Amino acid sequence: MQQPEGTNAPAQDGTEEGTPDDARAIRALWAEMARGWAAGDAALFAAGFAEDCDFTTVRGDKPLGRAGIAAGHDALFHGPYAGTVLDARVVAVRFLRPDLATVEAESTVTAPDGQPLTTTHALAVVERTAERHWLISAFHNMIPAPRPVQQAPDPKESTVDEPTAARPKLRHLAIVARDPEKLAEFYSSVFAMELFHRDPDGSCFLSDGYLSLALIKHQLDGETPVGFNHFGFHIEDTAATTEALVAAGTPKPAERFTNRPFAEYRAMDPEGNWFDLSEHGFGGPRPPSDSTES
Repeated sequence: MQQPEGTNAPAQDGTEEGTPDDARAIRALWAEMARGWAAGDAALFAAGFAEDCDFTTVRGDKPLGRAGIAAGHDALFHGPYAGTVLDARVVAVRFLRPDLATVEAESTVTAPDGQPLTTTHALAVVERTAERHWLISAFHNMIPAPRPVQQAPDPKESTVDEPTAARPKLRHLAIVARDPEKLAEFYSSVFAMELFHRDPDGSCFLSDGYLSLALIKHQLDGETPVGFNHFGFHIEDTAATTEALVAAGTPKPAERFTNRPFAEYRAMDPEGNWFDLSEHGFGGPRPPSDSTES
């Protein structure tokens, strides 16, 4: 249970070294981000970051300091996230010393029509400057990946000589749909899948806690047919998988230049079927069986 803002609690707003005023000043940094996002003001959004902030995006990109953070978000505010709103929530503040703290925060981006598009989790390091101002010196953003359903091992299956490397896992399917929202409602109501992301164009992403399903909005003037489009593997080592694909005679996987954070590379099998490759996973909620974990 979250403590009231400004309390001195070790699990939330710090140790005996943190003060309520410091905790409020730190939380205000996230409030300022939200104001900058709502105004489409990238400079205001980035004002709470140190000039040399170590910032990592959900895709693993690292913009250079405050200027890079502002430039990247300016492109978002004038592109796929124009008119959206950021709900930034500080979950916990832990003071390591009077002038240094770690912050856990969650953020949800909401479309102009009020529909949530994506939710992220961040771990940040904040420092108090000589002028007694708090600034974010490091910020790592991510989309929490679903935990696979744990299954008991089959005692009939031998475990002798099992390979030590993790096997690539099929974790993603994509369908091009005329009405992704209606289709998402179908899979949510009939199969209890959970909607965890919407693109600004109306594409919807669902998960059963094990596999993600992308319902991609069909463009009326496009040539892509409706129906099955591609699938995706969660892999452990992109370089090793790339080497294996090239050795099998298929083209080298290409980096995906997209605002969607769910896969890093696109590849093709010998018959021309497209599939995605991702080390960080395809996003989505935890399965219901994990909801009671602390």
